[in-house]
Amino acid sequence: MDRSLVFLALAALGNVIYHLGQKTLPPGANPMVLLMAVYAIAFALCAATAPFFHAGATPFEARQILAWPVLVLAAGVALIEIGFLLAYRSANVLQWSGVAVNGAAAVLLIPIALGVFREPFSPSRLLGIAVTLVGLFLLARH
Repeated sequence: MDRSLVFLALAALGNVIYHLGQKTLPPGANPMVLLMAVYAIAFALCAATAPFFHAGATPFEARQILAWPVLVLAAGVALIEIGFLLAYRSANVLQWSGVAVNGAAAVLLIPIALGVFREPFSPSRLLGIAVTLVGLFLLARH
């Protein structure tokens, strides 16, 4: 089996756990306090497993965490977290929220993938985009 498929399956499992956790957070609690607790625990988990991942010669360098991509990712993560938390608190439906957000993000990433990263494009990908857009339309109609 292709290793990337294993990693994508891991991400899918994490996504399921993520949405279950988001949907069941206490509705009266301060969302920012909840996110701080979630990230404190995630930080501890990452710190405990960091020695098992060796991407370079040095396991930890300050410049790794102070680079602009890390700041951009942190902003994205915070927006995702608060967006889902507030959406679920406003009675959003668990069964389609993740699909709608990921589909919309995929469509928004197309010009970036093509223009900035010069990723290849094909008729089958165009068909996939069309199917995604139709799916988003159908999901939004509920």
